[in-house]
Amino acid sequence: MPTRAASGCWWCCAFLLLASLSLSARAETPRAELGKRLRRFEIAWQEADAPRRAAAVEPMTAAVRSFFTLQLSAAASHLDEAWYTVRAQGAPEATERAAIATAVTATPVLADTTAETLAVAFAPFYETEQDAAGGAPGRLRLSILDGAGETLTERPSDWAEATGTIQWQTGPLPEGDLTLVVERLSEAPPIEIARIGLSRVERLRERLDALATASNTWFEATLPTVRATVAALLPLFKALADGRGQETDFPAARLLRFVEGLRAGTPLQADTIREAARNGDLWLTLSDGRGEVPVRLRAPADATGPLPVLFLHHGAGGSENMFFDTCGAGRAATLGVERGWLVVAPRQGLFGLALDVEGMLDILGDSFDIDRTRVFLVGHSMGAGQVAKQVGLHPEGVAAAVALGGGAAAPAGEKAKQVPWFVAAGAADFGRPGAAALAKRLEAAGATVDFRDYPDVEHMVIVQAALDDVFQFLDAVAAEPR
Repeated sequence: MPTRAASGCWWCCAFLLLASLSLSARAETPRAELGKRLRRFEIAWQEADAPRRAAAVEPMTAAVRSFFTLQLSAAASHLDEAWYTVRAQGAPEATERAAIATAVTATPVLADTTAETLAVAFAPFYETEQDAAGGAPGRLRLSILDGAGETLTERPSDWAEATGTIQWQTGPLPEGDLTLVVERLSEAPPIEIARIGLSRVERLRERLDALATASNTWFEATLPTVRATVAALLPLFKALADGRGQETDFPAARLLRFVEGLRAGTPLQADTIREAARNGDLWLTLSDGRGEVPVRLRAPADATGPLPVLFLHHGAGGSENMFFDTCGAGRAATLGVERGWLVVAPRQGLFGLALDVEGMLDILGDSFDIDRTRVFLVGHSMGAGQVAKQVGLHPEGVAAAVALGGGAAAPAGEKAKQVPWFVAAGAADFGRPGAAALAKRLEAAGATVDFRDYPDVEHMVIVQAALDDVFQFLDAVAAEPR
């Protein structure tokens, strides 16, 4: 039986997941704000010393609690406090706090190359003392960068102008995926307030109309995944062009070319998917014609031979973007690709996965040469429970399992023994009881378990804190003869 603490944790996760399903449909921009603030914190945490990391536990715990109760502005405030705690610059002045508390949005993020105006809106995401007292955080600089990080155009501003929306006459921008950077200027190095992905496409409306017209006609041999992926991406392009915010920055220009490539013909579809994944993150909707699972994946650019596969399972309230953008600041995906592995993060819904790992591998095998003897599962929080479930379904198909900050019923009997496990939690992690119980059950079943307890670590940071040990564990398993 789970402990009372573990049981409470899972009820909380279930509640959060229910809430997030409706939240994601109406509040993509707040989710994006939280994600970017969490990523900023995680990057600074990685560079911080032990005392600063320890000091961040309290505000991070408060941030997670606020998120679980859908107090998103409070969660952002606590995330920023955690960032101030771990960053090298130390405590901020009041005007900097007001600048950092600001949410910045840009419209449209997807537009034709002939568009010459970008609306950049500024609004407090949460209140600070400076907001109440008045005062100006200082001068601003707005810059648009190309894919190589080179500045295409920039515009100076000041905080008085940024109290509403700046209509920036950028002039025509080149086709491609670009970045808007908003910085606060002062005597110290500039402070980045926002970084927002933009995309500009030649003949945008014409190309979207052509894809929409063709969306109901397919070659008979078209893969179900291709149909499902195009059906998911076309509404995304429309939402981006209409100015509806999303929870992550999509490289829409590259994704549009990808969809056009899929429409080019059946013989090329598998090659199109494989090459697109080698050139950057790819969003697919895996389908066997009955069930569908949206995934975000990335393939090594120059790997040869069959690819090991690393599945990354997110926690409650997350999505397929979580491990790529925020959990560990995206390090799990990067470390996997650096090893020559195909990295796949599936979206888990209220009732779990519509396709199990074996089903997803079968579909991925249409486009990638996969090493089915080296399939690794990593899960955080609710995702840790999904890892345990997948091992229970197909233990012979899993080379190693990692459960971070959570747990569930262990696979029964011989199934548990077939897979080596790495289980970890933070000392201040509300998921620790579940993780510890999972490890104990696995050991009782005769499984090989490496259980780690990380001091001064709470529920979110456990991924970042454990990653180096996780990959040391996975490397050892990957090196074993098969």
